Amino acid sequence: MNELELIRNHFLGFHNDFFEGFRRVSTYPPYNIKEEDDKGVIEFAVAGFAERDLKVEVKENTLSIHGCKEEKNSGDFWHKGISDRSFTKKFQLHKHIVVDNAELKDGLLKISYHRDIPEAEKPKQIKIKSK
Repeated sequence: MNELELIRNHFLGFHNDFFEGFRRVSTYPPYNIKEEDDKGVIEFAVAGFAERDLKVEVKENTLSIHGCKEEKNSGDFWHKGISDRSFTKKFQLHKHIVVDNAELKDGLLKISYHRDIPEAEKPKQIKIKSK
């Protein structure tokens, strides 16, 4: 995945729109964004994090996901390959994106959303009459 794809993925609902504010984007924790029709889900790989360690909020069209593990002295590691560092991910939401829920299961945090476009803003087909 190149840097432009990483940046584009941070603008849910803006996939075809021009946006500013390019910056280096952290890839931790890894995540997928799946979309089908007007629904989507963001899946974060957060193995080792419990529900109490995670916070999901939407404020002013920004979806924020925070993860912070409690400090525990669990002994000395010979090898530590599973990351448990704190993180914050932010996604700028299009004005018609509505976040529905968040679910933590089997080390995956799934955040579901949908597009709720008002009828007045949907494209309207105009019938062409022949004379």
